[in-house]
Amino acid sequence: GRRFVLEAEGLQVAFRTCPAGYAHTFSALNQGAADIVSGGVMRSIIAADWGAETVPLHFAKINARDGFFVQARQPQPEFRWESFRGATVIPLGFSPTPWASFQYALRRLGVQPEELTLLAGLSVGEAIAAFRQGRADFIHLPEPEAGQLLADGVAYPAVALGAENGHIAYSSFAATHRFLDTQAEVVQRFVQGFARTLQTLSGSDATAVGKVISPFFPGVTEEQLVRSVRRYQAQDTWPADPRLEEPEYQGLQDVLMAAGLVKERQPYAKVVRPEFAREALGGVTDEVRCGR
Repeated sequence: GRRFVLEAEGLQVAFRTCPAGYAHTFSALNQGAADIVSGGVMRSIIAADWGAETVPLHFAKINARDGFFVQARQPQPEFRWESFRGATVIPLGFSPTPWASFQYALRRLGVQPEELTLLAGLSVGEAIAAFRQGRADFIHLPEPEAGQLLADGVAYPAVALGAENGHIAYSSFAATHRFLDTQAEVVQRFVQGFARTLQTLSGSDATAVGKVISPFFPGVTEEQLVRSVRRYQAQDTWPADPRLEEPEYQGLQDVLMAAGLVKERQPYAKVVRPEFAREALGGVTDEVRCGR
């Protein structure tokens, strides 16, 4: 598991979800409740656009593509983007990036978001319940929830946003300037372990991955998790290595600017510290050559 990989790097790591009382992981990071967090690159870009002199720095990529899917109430043997015009759609809005990414795909393929009737502001549970009740034509979900609706025969595939929008800087690990500067060796070992994890993930079949992650999804069957993993693997949702390079960073800025979430492009160097992942990749490659 992830803890074992990091322990092999000499690290003692405590994993937990965002503590109560913090609006999001970056709030916990900035207030000293965490050393490293996972979160959206968009939060640092938006903060910089608002005028923040410094923002949390992203140093290792977690997702290489959008992991959300749009699914329909009726079968879509030949889906057409025009089907969204006038349709009632449930978009999930627990963070800005998923809906911004959906809007980007809509506009790029000739549909304006204003042409959709949105049933917005719902939690994941509320959104799924509303869709099951027949209150919408389409629903916008990540795995494993999207896959469960497919398995139940309640929804049908329409759009895989990861495939439509390509590689963008979605989720990553981030830390403060101070932590990266004063604990650079710790960060390097963390990224080295994470790089080996990604390498293992990219070379593992969905059944093995589903078995490993099943304890983190107590309400989901292992069979469904395997289907979800297979779906993500098919579109390269997870990267083979943790490098977060400038082209995908600029791709995210395209999405955010089109959605009106930022006014100006923010410099790559203000938001990303790429040297840890680049160094880790070299180390992992050397280990593979040596047969470790």
